[in-house]
Amino acid sequence: MATFFKTRRLSKAQMTANLRNLSDDADEAHYRPIEWPLVKRMLELIYPFRKQYIFGVTLGVIAVVLDMMSPQYMRTIIDYIKPSQLTNHAAKIAAVMHVGCIMLAWAATLAVAMVIQRYNILIMTRAGETVQFLLRKRLFAHLQQLSMTYYDRTKLGRIISHCTSDIASLREVNVWGFQQVIANTIVPLIVAALMLLLTDWRLFLSIAWLGPVLFLINNAYRSRMGLMWQNIREHFTRLSTNLAENITGNRVVTAFNRQIPNLSAFNGLQVVNTNNNVDASRLTGTFQPLLELVRFVGRVIILTFGAYLIVSGHVIAVGGVVAAYIYWDWFMNPIVNFGTFSNTMMQAMAGAERIFVLLDRKPEVFDLPDAIPLPRIEGRVTFEHVTFGYVPDRPVLHDICFDAKPGQMIALVGATGSGKSSTISLIARFYQPQQGRVLVDGYDIRHVIGQTLNQQTGLVLQVNYLFTGTVMENIRYGKEGATDNAVINAARAIGSYDAIMSLKDGFQTEVGERGASMSLGQRQLICFTRAFLADPRIFMLDEATSAVDTATELVVQHSLEKLSVGRTTFVVAHRLSTIMRSDCILVIDAGRIIERGTHKQLVAENGKYAQLYRQFAMQSS
Repeated sequence: MATFFKTRRLSKAQMTANLRNLSDDADEAHYRPIEWPLVKRMLELIYPFRKQYIFGVTLGVIAVVLDMMSPQYMRTIIDYIKPSQLTNHAAKIAAVMHVGCIMLAWAATLAVAMVIQRYNILIMTRAGETVQFLLRKRLFAHLQQLSMTYYDRTKLGRIISHCTSDIASLREVNVWGFQQVIANTIVPLIVAALMLLLTDWRLFLSIAWLGPVLFLINNAYRSRMGLMWQNIREHFTRLSTNLAENITGNRVVTAFNRQIPNLSAFNGLQVVNTNNNVDASRLTGTFQPLLELVRFVGRVIILTFGAYLIVSGHVIAVGGVVAAYIYWDWFMNPIVNFGTFSNTMMQAMAGAERIFVLLDRKPEVFDLPDAIPLPRIEGRVTFEHVTFGYVPDRPVLHDICFDAKPGQMIALVGATGSGKSSTISLIARFYQPQQGRVLVDGYDIRHVIGQTLNQQTGLVLQVNYLFTGTVMENIRYGKEGATDNAVINAARAIGSYDAIMSLKDGFQTEVGERGASMSLGQRQLICFTRAFLADPRIFMLDEATSAVDTATELVVQHSLEKLSVGRTTFVVAHRLSTIMRSDCILVIDAGRIIERGTHKQLVAENGKYAQLYRQFAMQSS
């Protein structure tokens, strides 16, 4: 039988090997057969709604049982009308009246079943969709808690795939899983088998041997289809990732004329995805005809053996054979339909496995059980022998020590990749150092509640992110609940008011997706205003002025002066105007602080900083 389940492209062993090497996420789940722990976790999702599910499934079972009474009504009608007994007109009228009553009872039964089924659909849909809603909510909340290392290593398309197609694959199971398994499969199988046995035990035994055949076919199908759907899900994720990268980087694609090569790569992924789906359809196309063949064999046995029993004079009527024939179809229908549902189940299991792996992923930066709220701080920042690497065994910062006093401006200077941005990221607690401590006002930031730290820090990057919405909404993002007047006053205070009002609709101007309708300078001014409104005690700028023109830089410098008053400020900058006014300059080279001091002191030392300063001066001139 195994020969029926071979596809022309990949064997089961090949697909298993490919899945081990395919995922670009080290924590991504690889295929394994459906196991009880996975099913148990899916059941935990719907447990809070168990009453709705039980009620809905009960209605479904009642509707199915009522519907399955049809063969009995049909049997009664067939066996009741016997021409030999219709000897006069009165007998004929009585027979018609009797059949009419049976038909009315039959119609009433079906009507009740239809009404019950209507409410069953409503209840099951509402419960299932609520589970879907809560799962999306839980997954999104978990993504908000994950550390930056996850986003550093995981592609955007994969994350989006988890939140969309993986969760969507669970819908049919969450909504109709119990209904399909209990009301549409188990109950019809048991009732049909029991009714077939009660109709005539000889007909029942004549087809009982087909049960093991059905079991073997289903087992072989499920084993291979489960692996196949895991393979399909993984390749679809790679396709989504490629699509997201090309859309996000469309300017680079156009600038380097990569449309044709990128289209070729995308089509290559599409070919693989298409072939995978075709292979799945081919396997299903083999499975379904096998089931239909078993159904046909059972029909032939019932009709042939039933005809033999009637002709040979055994105690069985034509109606009994017809009822047995229908009950055999009732028995086979759930099996055939469950083959289709098992495809949905396999998709859901593949998606659930990936979702649970993501939900099980622990953030690397989190609040410890004994974490305390960070009170209002003055802004002193201390690095005590800090060593850090994005990959633990490859440090990018080595034994960093410095003490920034409240209100000071600290400039971080060095070549690209020297570790400046990493230092800023540690202050913001985006990452945890492997060695040493980062202290804020004497508090080790690993032992404080992260939210209370983030509420007192502000960050402006070289390329800042603006969310879809208006300028007003993006500035208010830094302080939830701020009034329009508070936003406008912040813009006036920092000096960005005139620039914002020069926009098409002023503060109500739509910034576009990721701020696409704004220039770099306009984006930076909006981000500076957002940071000023948040009123941070520690303010960090990571090359925030390196991409703006000279005129905008003057406005930004003025804004920076406003922002830095009374705050501890860390600046990663390539502009002389920013560096020269700093209280302390830290020169970082290959992850180590090699010089520190004021501008005058470091120029007088004629070391690395003096060399960088001369380069800055030449670039500025």
